[in-house]
Amino acid sequence: MSDNVLTEREFAQIIAENGGRVYRVGGCVRDSFMGITPKDIDFSIVGMVKKNFKMLFPKAEECGKSFPVFRLAIDGIKREVAFARTERKVGSGYKGFRVSAKPKITIEEDLFRRDTTVNSMAQDSLTGEIIDPFQGREDIRAKVLRATSQHFSDDPMRALRLAGQSARFGFAIDTATLLLARDVKEELIYEPVERVIAELGKVLAEAPEPARFFKVLAETQLLEVTFQELAELSAEDFEKAMAGLNLVAKATTSSKLRFASLGLVMGQVCLVQWNQRMVLPGEWLDSAVAVNQIIGFLENPTPETIVDTIGKLRRGSFKIEELDLIITAAKLKILTLGPLKAAMVLPRGEIIPKTLQGKEIGEWLRRKHIEAIDKRLNSSS
Repeated sequence: MSDNVLTEREFAQIIAENGGRVYRVGGCVRDSFMGITPKDIDFSIVGMVKKNFKMLFPKAEECGKSFPVFRLAIDGIKREVAFARTERKVGSGYKGFRVSAKPKITIEEDLFRRDTTVNSMAQDSLTGEIIDPFQGREDIRAKVLRATSQHFSDDPMRALRLAGQSARFGFAIDTATLLLARDVKEELIYEPVERVIAELGKVLAEAPEPARFFKVLAETQLLEVTFQELAELSAEDFEKAMAGLNLVAKATTSSKLRFASLGLVMGQVCLVQWNQRMVLPGEWLDSAVAVNQIIGFLENPTPETIVDTIGKLRRGSFKIEELDLIITAAKLKILTLGPLKAAMVLPRGEIIPKTLQGKEIGEWLRRKHIEAIDKRLNSSS
C-alpha cells in the first residue's frame, strides 16, 4: 500500500491524538458478525467538532444538509465519516428531526438513535472493542430484528427497511417491533417514492426469499400505502404472486426477472398503474408486462402465436431464455420457447425463392416457421 494512502488505523490515531475517537458503525459491524463482507464501512467520530476535523483533513468532502457528513479516502476507498449525534422528533417524515452533533455526545447515545439492535453496534477502530449496549449480537444469534427503542417509529422509512432486512437476512421480527412499525402508516404515505423503490431494489437483488418483504408489509398493514397494487390483489392471487416470486428468486438473483415474475399474476393495466404511481425501472415494467401477455398466449398456444411471440422476443429487451427461466422456475405447465425457436429452421436444401421481394420474404418465412412449429407440436403430442 502506498505511503500516501490513509489507513483506518492511521485515521483513528490522528483523531485520538486530537481528543476524539473513531468507531465503525451500523451495517458493517452487523455484517461482520453475520459472516458477510461489508459493502460499505461507515465511521462515527466522538469527541471532536467539525472545525477541528476539517483542519486535520482538508481534503475531506463535506455533504449532507441536516448534519455534517464527510467523504474521505480511507484505505483507498471513499468512506462516509459523521459525528456522533442525537435526534429529536419535531416534524413528520424522515426529515422531521432536530439533530445535535456535539463533542460530548457518546457513542452509546449515537447508537440509541438507530433503528434495530443489530444496527446499533459499533467497533473501536483502534482497539477493535465492540460497543453493543442493546444486545445486537445476541439478536443476530437468535436471528431476530428488534427495535432499539420506542423511537423506532419516529422515522417511517424504518418500517420499510425493517421489512427489507427481514427478507434479506431471513430474520424474524420481534412482536413489539411489528406494532411499532404499524404506527408509521400515516406518515409513510408521504415518503418519496424513490426511497420506496430503492428499498424494493435492494430486496429484489439480495433477498433469498423476497416475498417476505411484502408479507411483512402486509402484516403491519403498510402494503396498501407502499405497494397498493399488490395489496388490492385477492388473498389467493397475492399468495400465488408471492410463491412465484420466491420460486424465481431461487433460480436467479436478477431483480429484473424477479420483478417480472409478478406478471404471472398481475395484468398489464395493474402494472401500468403501479408505474404511474411510482416510476419503476423500465426493464422491470417491460419484462413483467411481457410475461403477463406471453403466458396468456402460451396457455392455449397455436403455431401462429408461438411464431409471433418468438419474433417479438427476438426484437425486445426481454429474451426467450429469460422467459423460459421464469416458466421453469415457477413450475408452470406450459411450453418453453427455447426448443421451439431451435425448431424454426428451413428443411435441408430449401432456400428462399428468388422471385420473392421485400415483405413477401418475411411472409414466406413466417409460413415456413409456422409449419415447422406445427410439425414439432404434433410430433410431441
